[in-house]
Amino acid sequence: AALMNVVSPPMEITDETKSNLGKVHYHLAYLHGQDRFPEIVCPDRIDDDESPSHDIFSVVFHLSHAASLANSQACLALARARVGLQSSASPLLHTNVPIDFDSAKDLCRRAMASERAPASPKAAAGCLLYQILEDEETTGDVEKLHVLEETLNFLNLAELEQAAAKEHVKKMSSRGKADGFHIGDAVEGNYFMEGTYYAGKVIDVLENGNSVVVQYDDDGSSETLTAENVRPIEVSTEVLSHETSRLSDEEAFGVANTDEIVLLDYELISKIAELKERTGDRSAAAELFQQAAELAMNAGKMQTANKWSMRAEELET
Repeated sequence: AALMNVVSPPMEITDETKSNLGKVHYHLAYLHGQDRFPEIVCPDRIDDDESPSHDIFSVVFHLSHAASLANSQACLALARARVGLQSSASPLLHTNVPIDFDSAKDLCRRAMASERAPASPKAAAGCLLYQILEDEETTGDVEKLHVLEETLNFLNLAELEQAAAKEHVKKMSSRGKADGFHIGDAVEGNYFMEGTYYAGKVIDVLENGNSVVVQYDDDGSSETLTAENVRPIEVSTEVLSHETSRLSDEEAFGVANTDEIVLLDYELISKIAELKERTGDRSAAAELFQQAAELAMNAGKMQTANKWSMRAEELET
């Protein structure tokens, strides 16, 4: 033990460490759910029509650990299963997790409160939480209004994240090897070629700039990567750091994450307007209905836009 302390001191467990561990557990759950580890299923039951196609217990195990580490995607997947909805994490999840609406609400709130998560799963968790509260009919309008307003903020932030990610990809696609990397550059490396990028710095440049050695900020480990698997951290903003720190599930696993499908912005705004009207704020409700009408019109939903525009006029009179 004394030798270990001299050679390798214990790694400091930071919030970033917990966040990264949550991502690992979530990715493992997703891989199990997509039947990427068929050797784990008992060989004697592979031909049994009633046997599961993958190890659902491993899916639940890793999702539970990821959720305990505040991984928003894992919280969302379990919350959906808790209310009987299917999840992209596994087609078997909702049939193997017991229904528990209180647990689902707690998981949604945990997803929304996650500080290091992208906004898209937070917005989806907000939509799910609102739907649960609406169906229960025991929650006051003020609390539901708070949930919707927070969800709308997440939805707007998700759009900014997506725009920033596209701009980042555009910049990277125009960057040639001649631009190169230099020792000391702040970068993100494709950790062990697994599709997840972690922050670090370049400590050595090899083969005329075609490969670099990246030392990761989280645990101090290093690996050699080709230039295509390293990307510079050019802008230090919250928006960019969230989105460029991960691939989407569709990019990483080849399967779209339908868990993160949310209400459209004009639908959210119209629901906020309805709650404003019910709480007596007619002026704010009229303004929101008009805003929702304009967004719906831009989306080609003319009938819906006309309905909300008329509601706005009625409230203004």
